[in-house]
Amino acid sequence: MARAAEADGAGTGDERSFRPTSGTALGWTGVVLAAASVVDVLVDGHGLGGVRFGLGAAIFGLLVWCFMLRPRLVIRSADLELRNPFLSWHVPLVTVRRVAVRAVTRVWTDDRRFDGVAVGRPARSLRHARPSTRDTIGLPGLGGSRISTPVEATRPQKGQLDPDMTADFVVEQILFAADQARERSQPSGTPTRSWAWPELGLLLVLVVGLVVSLLL
Repeated sequence: MARAAEADGAGTGDERSFRPTSGTALGWTGVVLAAASVVDVLVDGHGLGGVRFGLGAAIFGLLVWCFMLRPRLVIRSADLELRNPFLSWHVPLVTVRRVAVRAVTRVWTDDRRFDGVAVGRPARSLRHARPSTRDTIGLPGLGGSRISTPVEATRPQKGQLDPDMTADFVVEQILFAADQARERSQPSGTPTRSWAWPELGLLLVLVVGLVVSLLL
């Protein structure tokens, strides 16, 4: 899959957002092709068969968007958002105990693990991966290590980005943000989840429409 169009932590203020590290170019190609197919059906029409084709293309384009373009990893001043195809996890930074980026990004708290699919390492890197001391963080006595160096000092340049560099940078960003949240004595809170209701609602409408057209 192609590399992400941008994965260097774009954002403003206290928010830093990471796009998918793979599949972005392929994803946009799929969305454009699906949109072109839908427009062709709307403009020229092709009877009931055209309606079915247009609905199928719209469903395909929406799924491509959800699985290949919608995912994000967003670091804010108080919480970490792991945005997945249809579900997002919002994890308070002060509860973060360990972070690892392999095929997906995994974040551990004291109670459970949360996964985000936006940032991951390519398969060739996973075959040669070695444990990193930067993969853990915790308060004294919890077996973790601290990242107290400003993350901007190790920020990769845009021209040097690859999925592995982005993965390493994401680990440093999360660990540093968690350290900072603890030093500011941010309230702990409980991890929460939110659903992608617009995408889920549109997908339901399209699927129902396709089923009805097949029954006609």
